[in-house]
Amino acid sequence: MSAQQSDVITRPVIDLAKAKADYARDGYCVIPDVLSQSEVAEVRRRVLEQAEAEKAVGWAREDGGPSQLKKVMEDQAGALRENVSEIKGGVNQRMNFLLNKGRVLRDLVTHPIALELAEHVLGANFLLSSFAANIAKKGGVLEPLHRDAWWCPMPARKGDAYVKVGDRGRYTLDAAPQGVIMPPCSCNVVWMLTDFTEENGGTRIVPGSHLRSDNPDASVPHKVPTIAATGKAGSVVFFDGSLWHGTGQNLTDEPRIGLLAYYCGPQFRQNENFFVGLDPAVFEAASDRLLDLLGFSTWIYLGQGDALSSRKRLRAREPWIPEMRRNVRDSASSRSPTFAAGNASDS
Repeated sequence: MSAQQSDVITRPVIDLAKAKADYARDGYCVIPDVLSQSEVAEVRRRVLEQAEAEKAVGWAREDGGPSQLKKVMEDQAGALRENVSEIKGGVNQRMNFLLNKGRVLRDLVTHPIALELAEHVLGANFLLSSFAANIAKKGGVLEPLHRDAWWCPMPARKGDAYVKVGDRGRYTLDAAPQGVIMPPCSCNVVWMLTDFTEENGGTRIVPGSHLRSDNPDASVPHKVPTIAATGKAGSVVFFDGSLWHGTGQNLTDEPRIGLLAYYCGPQFRQNENFFVGLDPAVFEAASDRLLDLLGFSTWIYLGQGDALSSRKRLRAREPWIPEMRRNVRDSASSRSPTFAAGNASDS
């Protein structure tokens, strides 16, 4: 019997009913044994190979360094600084756009468990917002608490002051009226490729904070009690986009590796721009389900193309209706009018 066959035969039954109950109460749940150990090893090997290569050519994005924390705290109104290299103080390595970086990675975003959890929270229609890796290493510091759905505007009573939707930042400190919350707009499926423990930087979370009407203070050390989301390699931690959380501090000598598949409602802008950044070869090989998740389909009338591309699912390089002009050669003619393609310089 092969190792792969053994994995399939001995894989435990996954209790999604318990997971959903835990999520409803705490805003998160941990589901063990979603991936077999051979699957974990294959995915982890691809991630580490990619991370090493990106670092070798100077493309690594590394954050979480002690010298970076003050800069983050000074920029309360904006997002975390991007593309920070290790020489500037970064420690933890992040990798974005994993869809371009291996079939074994792409397959995770359409995993049946991930899709069932996302549909449970977001409904029948949802998008993949981003798929990224977070490799927490020794020397990194606690990440400020935040909500992944920080971009979602807070409800306000008539006449109350509010933060305009275009002025929101990752650490905006505003609050909805007491007892009022937004319905879930996003959720995270975090794939544990190593054990997540208290010691190695398991994601810090504030259980039940998805039901709070305010946003977290971004101070480090954290001003509220947190716990680590822990589990064995192959587990998934699933949490609400409004749950207060942040990367933990890895005190061990081994990297803690997690893959973050972030899903959102169909009416929201995605973190990663798949229309611009997706490798054409990946697009051509993608399943219809993956294309739907990336936004290459319409939801009601959002995301529609032109009349020639009005089918449910859009493909690249389909014909579109160009800029046109009406040519009337003979106003007395009873013939149907003809049209000629225009040029942008004609306008």
